[in-house]
Amino acid sequence: MRLPVCNFDLESDMLCTSCQAKLDRGEITTFDIEFSKWLLEREQEHPNLESLTLLRATRIEGRLILVVKKKGKELLLTEESLITELSEKFGEVMIFEGPVKLRGIIQEFIAPASEVGVNSLYLPDGSKESIVMLRGDDRARIKYTTDELRAIVSAIMGESVLFEFQDDRLKAEKEDEVSDEFDQRMEEMSQKRSRIR
Repeated sequence: MRLPVCNFDLESDMLCTSCQAKLDRGEITTFDIEFSKWLLEREQEHPNLESLTLLRATRIEGRLILVVKKKGKELLLTEESLITELSEKFGEVMIFEGPVKLRGIIQEFIAPASEVGVNSLYLPDGSKESIVMLRGDDRARIKYTTDELRAIVSAIMGESVLFEFQDDRLKAEKEDEVSDEFDQRMEEMSQKRSRIR
């Protein structure tokens, strides 16, 4: 079984310099380490796990999200008792095969709707953030809220992914315009008062 952390590190409860560097860079998390250790302990009961490659494990909003290499999803789903144990311990189990592609993951969560567009921003610290625009008309067809989509898809991708409905953005822009106009009028009134004095 290939895990995000060296098997030796998991057995010795100490990270090697390579795995410690991955943790420091944010490539792996403490949950990756804890979950990898938990899964490694179950390998003897489930020998099929020997051919599994786990890329990422995340726990978010009562869900366990696993990103595995090709054929890993099928392998895990055949281990029914393990899936039951995972569900009881960690919550709803969601398994995705990597390498994951953002548009494919988005489609999986918003189908039958489709996104209007995806914009990616590169932040000064070198990280990436994507903004997914959705049609307001599709709101009832998508079973997740924008906050749930953000949490789940960000966990799967390992980077920040925001979701927004077009009509919410237009509403916010109009409110900003009204607010700007109000601020401008207040400024004009205060200038008039200061002239009167």
